[in-house]
Amino acid sequence: MVTLGHSLVQDIAQKIKELPNAAVLKVKAGSKADQATIREVMRVDERPLFLDANQGWRNVDEALAAIKVAGMDRVVGVEQPFAKERWDLHTALKSRVAIPIFGDESIQGPAELERAPEAFGGVNLKLMKCGGTDIAERMAERARELGLQVMLGSMSESSLGCATMLTLQGNADLLDLDGPWLIANDPFEGLRIEDGGMAVTGSFGSGVSLRDDHQLQFEQVAFTR
Repeated sequence: MVTLGHSLVQDIAQKIKELPNAAVLKVKAGSKADQATIREVMRVDERPLFLDANQGWRNVDEALAAIKVAGMDRVVGVEQPFAKERWDLHTALKSRVAIPIFGDESIQGPAELERAPEAFGGVNLKLMKCGGTDIAERMAERARELGLQVMLGSMSESSLGCATMLTLQGNADLLDLDGPWLIANDPFEGLRIEDGGMAVTGSFGSGVSLRDDHQLQFEQVAFTR
């Protein structure tokens, strides 16, 4: 999956051309321009769509209107349509559509995950949110047990974080690890989106390495007992 951020309608075609060739196009939503944006995306691109409202929709009717424009058969998922505390709205939308509703901000850790099936059909797990691959792996396995779909997501972060999460792809239904394509100063290299999927070029560790021109500064940390 690759993300089309909030854009002016007239810029959408060019921005899509600049994105890597992922199998699914994630469209940022949650604004007054949602329907115009979705129509333009559908005009210039034929891929399945994943709508990410980032808590931006206010009610179920607003969410249904955007989904209807895209078409139930083309939308593979909707992410965090309402405010993180509005479990009631997520539950209501879940009962109205057959496509999975993915929780992101509503599900910060294992405690919220246990409650997730009442309002969501999937969960977006992020390394920076979970706090480590061990917790992320356990949450992915538990999500499966609860009948939830699993998406591995990212913040706007380097290839190192995203490649680390990629090691858990065996437990995932969707990969949303395009964080490095959303920043201009990624100090790592080796993560690729190609032929609709993701891969790393390195053969050790997480498969990525520091760029020769990186500008990171490392300092020794002193430990005391």
